[in-house]
Amino acid sequence: MTGGRAWSNLINYALFQSGWFVCVFGAVHERPWQATTTGMGLVLLHLLLDRQPRREGKLLILGFFLGLVIDTFHVQTGVLLFPVGHFHPGLPAGWVLILWLQFASILHYSLAWLADRYLLGAVLGSIGGALAYGAGVRVGAASFGADPFRCLVQIGLSWGMAMIILLWAAGKTAPLEGGSVYRLFQRGT
Repeated sequence: MTGGRAWSNLINYALFQSGWFVCVFGAVHERPWQATTTGMGLVLLHLLLDRQPRREGKLLILGFFLGLVIDTFHVQTGVLLFPVGHFHPGLPAGWVLILWLQFASILHYSLAWLADRYLLGAVLGSIGGALAYGAGVRVGAASFGADPFRCLVQIGLSWGMAMIILLWAAGKTAPLEGGSVYRLFQRGT
């Protein structure tokens, strides 16, 4: 891995983690709209840094709509409850949808090593998705509306399927040459 790619991955992961904390703890402290706008600002910064923002934007849009469908399903089935930040009680909170954008932003960068590893991605997505939502519930950003085990299983299964779709889409929108390296580290600039 080149120095530019390593630094790009590090910055990318830092943007993602910062976004997770901003969104989740913004919801915990009942500031979901500030969390949503700040989280979106981090997504826009990622797109500004990306060498091919149109390509990257397509993947992020898919991540957003996939998250909208999946988390609406969780809300409608009583698995997830969001106390603050939703536009409608039957929909997920806006800050959660920003998290889907942020997650999609790491697929070409810090999670690029998962390219074409659909089974591994599904397993890691199932475990990681359940753990991330469990952590959000534990700190008070959301709550489970049913038995926690059932909720975690449903969330894990949905994230396993989502990872397969997202990894496939990431492969279809992968950078043509030079890999995903932020503009800051692009050779010749």
